[in-house]
Amino acid sequence: MILYFDTETTGLNPGYICQLSYIMQDPFGDTAKNFFFTVPYVEYGAFMVHGFSVGKLTELSGGKVFADSIEEIAYDFASADLIVAHNVNFDTNFMRTEFERTGTAFRYQKEFDSMKSAVPVCKLPRRSGLGYKYPKLTELCDFLGVDFNAACEEERRLFGEVSKSHDARYDTASMYLCVKKAMEDYPEEFDIKDFV
Repeated sequence: MILYFDTETTGLNPGYICQLSYIMQDPFGDTAKNFFFTVPYVEYGAFMVHGFSVGKLTELSGGKVFADSIEEIAYDFASADLIVAHNVNFDTNFMRTEFERTGTAFRYQKEFDSMKSAVPVCKLPRRSGLGYKYPKLTELCDFLGVDFNAACEEERRLFGEVSKSHDARYDTASMYLCVKKAMEDYPEEFDIKDFV
């Protein structure tokens, strides 16, 4: 099983995860889960990206914190043969921090970074002109022809509603479509089919 995931966080340094969304893909199909969490703060920069305030997160989460869902999340991640994220180090650092708060080990088998794997595919030049840069998720979507409407429809199918970009549900659905397309079109760089 492959688990594709994204987080929205309280800032850039491992603090708190305020939203976690993931899609689990196996030979029988796919299922998705979304969690909102109450957090003690949201840095201004993070709020400007995702738009979630402390009050809104308390409302969306029903007052639940990450620890309230730790058993379910830990089981799903440990059950996956592969976890996939766009900039996987960022997301796994936050996940590890949240797990450590509960005294639980963050366990998974293997990881795959759609951002790093897309570098030789997209070949977007760095400003310096030296080499290629890591593509943003929107740049990978554009390159692969995964448009906004397709991502919204996939989000609706998987999560039951449509949000917006920089909501973990939308970003996970977009990444999921990109990786599935890249597995077909760029099998050397996205050689992960055997994990499904």
